[in-house]
Amino acid sequence: MRVIIFNDTQNFNGSLNFINKRFKRSEKRFWNYKKYIQFLLNKVKSKNYFKDRDLQLKKVYFYEGKYSSNMLSDLKWSCHRKIKELNALIAREHQLLNIISQERNIARSLRKKINNHVDGIKRELEDNKKSYFTYLDKQLRNFEGQKKLFEELKGNQLIELRQTPLKQNNGEVHQKGVDVLLATDLVHLAHTDAYDLAIILSGDTDLIEAVKLIRKLGKKVVIISYHTPRDPSQSNISDLISTGKFINLRDFTDEEILAMSELREKVVPNEI
Repeated sequence: MRVIIFNDTQNFNGSLNFINKRFKRSEKRFWNYKKYIQFLLNKVKSKNYFKDRDLQLKKVYFYEGKYSSNMLSDLKWSCHRKIKELNALIAREHQLLNIISQERNIARSLRKKINNHVDGIKRELEDNKKSYFTYLDKQLRNFEGQKKLFEELKGNQLIELRQTPLKQNNGEVHQKGVDVLLATDLVHLAHTDAYDLAIILSGDTDLIEAVKLIRKLGKKVVIISYHTPRDPSQSNISDLISTGKFINLRDFTDEEILAMSELREKVVPNEI
């Protein structure tokens, strides 16, 4: 049975974010594609879903939002503009405290409440500033990590990168078009009879119609994602769960997760 793995890396990484809640900070993991591709293929084999258990992996498509220098420049500008705005708000609060300190007709108890309130607002604004610096630093590290990962994948004939440009808006990075690209490939490759079984590493709702279509074309589907029943906030999957065979990453043991991943602190090829 010919197999193609369709890996929405952001969605698949999102599953690991849930799994990482099991581990201490020093034990948190990142996926290692050299380990999890074969591991998940063997996992599908072990399920005995199909009569034909001779799974021949033909291709692995990695769907990635790609960083660019221009996007990061725009992100830096947006973050620094936000930080400048926050600095102005902090200065206003500091000015208000100075005015209050000079006002003699305010009762001591009320003055204390006002001071505590303003101090609280200032701390919140300072925390917001730190979050922009942290977020920007994370995206810059992701950019460098992604370049290394892409360079490494170039030499792997089994893997093909499918990229859409990442966008930034108002100081936040967004992935656009990956779900459409993945759905298009699913259908196109089914029509050209490039595979018998699609293993999809994603729980994206937008893939539902494409999966239904390829099943009508006679293709088999296995969905691998993270799902907590009756708790959408602890799931990285939707109604896609009912469109094919489903393997829940939530049910994997710690040993299985360790076999598919590496310590995050050891190497960070693309920070989760």
